[in-house]
Amino acid sequence: MKTPAPLSDVQKSLPSARTTLEPRPKKKSLITRRVILWLAALIVATVLTLWVVIPVALCNYLNKRGSELPDYICHIDSVQLDLLLCGVNLHGVTLVKRAGHIPVPFFSCPHIHIVLQWHEVLHGSLRSNIVLNRPLVNFVQGPTKEQSQTFLEPVWVEEVKKLVPLRINRFEVHQGDVHYYEFDSSPQIDLEMDQTELTLDNLTNSGGSSDEFPSVLLLTGRPFKRGNLELHMALNVDIKQPTFKEQIRLQNIPAPMLNAFLAKYASVYAKSGNLAFYSEMISEKGSFKGYLKPFFQDLQFEPMPKDRNGIAALWASIVNGLKDVFENDENVIATQIPVSGTYKEPDLDFWSAAFGIIKNAYFEALAQGFKKPELAPVPEKPAE
Repeated sequence: MKTPAPLSDVQKSLPSARTTLEPRPKKKSLITRRVILWLAALIVATVLTLWVVIPVALCNYLNKRGSELPDYICHIDSVQLDLLLCGVNLHGVTLVKRAGHIPVPFFSCPHIHIVLQWHEVLHGSLRSNIVLNRPLVNFVQGPTKEQSQTFLEPVWVEEVKKLVPLRINRFEVHQGDVHYYEFDSSPQIDLEMDQTELTLDNLTNSGGSSDEFPSVLLLTGRPFKRGNLELHMALNVDIKQPTFKEQIRLQNIPAPMLNAFLAKYASVYAKSGNLAFYSEMISEKGSFKGYLKPFFQDLQFEPMPKDRNGIAALWASIVNGLKDVFENDENVIATQIPVSGTYKEPDLDFWSAAFGIIKNAYFEALAQGFKKPELAPVPEKPAE
């Protein structure tokens, strides 16, 4: 029988508890921590690049493209990415005409937001929404084409489509301001509409509607900061020739607000009265038709302030006399002007042709009714 070993010897032969509890350094865990740190640093660097480098590069690229297009130069102060909503913010956007030394830009906007339409993503399509906050548009009619800015070439529309990576499905304007200037007039003409709100929705017909006019436009504003404008339109931008139907209602326009315009084109001032304007039009299959219906109520004219006597007073009396002939018992003058036509260029894109209709059917048709009066023919020089 063996004698048991002393307790102290047994304890020495066993591994100590401290030795078993202390973990040995593992090279693999150290590598893992380094990988995590490198990944974190890479993510931070990527975010900083997205926030700083890419916006600057994008801004420079857009300004370069904007300087190469015809007639106008587009400049953007800064670009900011909206990573949360998958969007882009453009700050300080201006559009200035190259020639003519026009004192106001054609377009300026402190903030434009281009963002992904998330509700369209849920329906399986990628579409974008453009929002203009407090834009300013200045139409200028001058003595020459170089001194006028009333129209953008179709290439500008195509350029906007190229620069926005996703198809534009909705376009919004909030608190816009629109001016019409004639700087060469005396006095100068400045017709203004503020509080302009515009919504143009379902441009791409993402829902696949079979309606002939699947897109909807609504425009409201306050002409002369006193009146009311409403424009409702249903349209189809996928058809090259303009396909739309619209209604326009313009009301509560004080006639004296048009005195600068009347002074140039009619040589009189409006002492009192109100104006209204209504229109309906439909355009499809290469032709358009509709009507313009202006209303004038309680109109009274007077000579221009610089010439209250003589021929100016006589002309004001003649205008008032003519106006009385056409007034009804309620002191209202109303007429309906039919408008119709066809498109000369069947391959013209939708926006170019649509703008052409607006210019020809509205502005030019109305301008024909404002010719400077000639009280007597100019004597011809006798032949020698």
